[in-house]
Amino acid sequence: MKKSFALLTTFFLIIVFSFLSVRIIETNLLGSNLNKLKYLHLQATIYKDDIIEFINTHDEVEIENYISKWNDVHFFINITHDDTNSSIYYFSIETKDDSHIRLSQKIIK
Repeated sequence: MKKSFALLTTFFLIIVFSFLSVRIIETNLLGSNLNKLKYLHLQATIYKDDIIEFINTHDEVEIENYISKWNDVHFFINITHDDTNSSIYYFSIETKDDSHIRLSQKIIK
């Protein structure tokens, strides 16, 4: 009887500690994923600010050359201008992976 009680207690403790360890690992993974998303959003914001400044200070040909030379590991960039009014640009930057970060803005030059 003592051996069966010890075995039952051991199984119970193993189950409890395995659930606790899974919870701790899930919490750590969620925290690291949030840090990755914060980093990517901050990087996209920095790129957005730089590109807005570039659009405001350069002409259409230089902007088209800049778009064609854009090569980043993490982000796609899309800059279009309004056909009716060439001083209005639409800008969006989004991640290439599945993190679903996208920043868009209308720029009036």
